[in-house]
Amino acid sequence: MNYIDDSTVPSCKIEEKKFEWGEPYELYTPIFNFADLSDSKLENSIKLFGKNNFKQQLLLIYNIINNYEEFENIENYNGELFEREEILNLIKFYINRNENLISPWEKYDIGLKEYDFIKYLDEKLEKLNYVKLKDS
Repeated sequence: MNYIDDSTVPSCKIEEKKFEWGEPYELYTPIFNFADLSDSKLENSIKLFGKNNFKQQLLLIYNIINNYEEFENIENYNGELFEREEILNLIKFYINRNENLISPWEKYDIGLKEYDFIKYLDEKLEKLNYVKLKDS
């Protein structure tokens, strides 16, 4: 039986499968919501993280932009111009919106964390602006 868990953000597709020897297991796949594209790669990345409940990443980006450290700490950042106060307000909006939401990687013990999905999305989308974790 397959179903979608809408209690998480992003929603999560749950598929019941069986190993070759018959033991059942569940496969959890987040269904990511892709943001409307703008001309700004940084803004697109923030919207993607905000709409998909990447709480840790939003907080990291907020602190880096607030401290004028984007050149040193944001991956794939190419020096594009942006209105700092507008970007900080956009990030604050998503941080507040996601405060009480739970993500699939928080709800289910699937062995993957938020950053694992960021690396996956970066490979698929190319040029995603994100903060690389120090221990990764």
